[in-house]
Amino acid sequence: MSDQINVLWVCNVMLPQIAKAMHRPGTPIGGWLEGLAEDLGSCPGVRLTVCFPFYGTPEPVKGRAKLFDYYGFSGNLKKLDSYDPVQEQQFRRIIEETKPDLLHIFGTEYPHALAAAKAFGRPERTMVHIQGLASVYALHFMADLPFPVRRQYTFRDLIRGTNLEKQQKGFMKRGVLEKKAIRSCGHILGRTDWDKACAGQINPKAVYHVNQETLRRSFYQEENRWSCEDCEKYSIFLSQGSYPIKGLHYMLEAMPLIRRRYPKVRLYVAGEDISRDQSLKDRLRQTAYGRYICRLLDRYGLRQSVVFTGFLDEEGMCRRYRDSHVFVCPSSIENSPNSVGEAMALGMPVVCADMGGVKSMLAHEQEGLLYQVNAPYMLADSVCRIFADRKLAEEMGSRARKRAMLTHDREKNTRQALEIYEELTGKSAARGD
Repeated sequence: MSDQINVLWVCNVMLPQIAKAMHRPGTPIGGWLEGLAEDLGSCPGVRLTVCFPFYGTPEPVKGRAKLFDYYGFSGNLKKLDSYDPVQEQQFRRIIEETKPDLLHIFGTEYPHALAAAKAFGRPERTMVHIQGLASVYALHFMADLPFPVRRQYTFRDLIRGTNLEKQQKGFMKRGVLEKKAIRSCGHILGRTDWDKACAGQINPKAVYHVNQETLRRSFYQEENRWSCEDCEKYSIFLSQGSYPIKGLHYMLEAMPLIRRRYPKVRLYVAGEDISRDQSLKDRLRQTAYGRYICRLLDRYGLRQSVVFTGFLDEEGMCRRYRDSHVFVCPSSIENSPNSVGEAMALGMPVVCADMGGVKSMLAHEQEGLLYQVNAPYMLADSVCRIFADRKLAEEMGSRARKRAMLTHDREKNTRQALEIYEELTGKSAARGD
């Protein structure tokens, strides 16, 4: 006889389905959760409730998306590195109302992960899903930036009372709470050698489970496959570059070396233009990292070679991947960047810094090219190899797509999640037709 498993999710962002139900603008981050929520929400053996931080409200909001219930708990964007007992109280009320069999926490980077775990108080039924790890990211936060840049204050930084050094310390403070959250959970969900090692060092008693992530729908579709014939030749795409960990400065240091061989090279960076300094208002709004990016652009004469695309939705991101010659991930640290998974799923060549958990995603020289993270000259060489060899680009892209289709198989990943839920609850969930 099948049972219904009552699962409470705690996420870091509002899912697109919830934004639609609340008639609010969606967010370009966290899109990989959308597919899993759809698949589990449509499963008759699962009753899914999704919690997320809803900033600017003192009381929780609740409602119904198409396939699941949701609760928005209050949060304070200015206190992301300190524990809020009010959140714990709100989670107690939510848990009392929903009576979950299992608490599934997505991400440990924010204090609400600890608040939820404490409120539930059942480690044997609590599972934390490792996304990144603030406690480890703090160690790599500066990403080889010059010391004067780390300590610099811009006008915006002064007004906000922060700079890069203080931001790194904020990561460290969040890391302390993160470790408490992980130690409060009996189960860890991960997908790479890196997250298994790091989480296991924090809580060696927890049971480790493997479950890969589901990508957004567009990246599975055959008609969206990358084609060397149709892409903009000698163009590079970075999925983001707003703060040091994402490694935009490494990419800019590699650009002059690439441009010696390919003068028409162009770099596209998704997200806000942190280098914008056309007006006094622009300059007043700049961060220290944005100002450093400006200096690099001017030092290497790259103003006409670098394009910030602004924020892109799913369709826009998919198009930008397809239109680019190569995707580059120059981050100083990541677990398993979904941007790399998306590029691989589209069948395009990938160049990625050898850091974090990426070796669990792709094989060097087979499904992409890996290079030493703090060696822009090797990044440049890898990009030039792709530009110079169409056969290499197409063959690696083809193998990358095959690997990604296995890694990010929606049905398999949903089935694995259900099996883990069954193992933790002792219930057998109805699968449906």
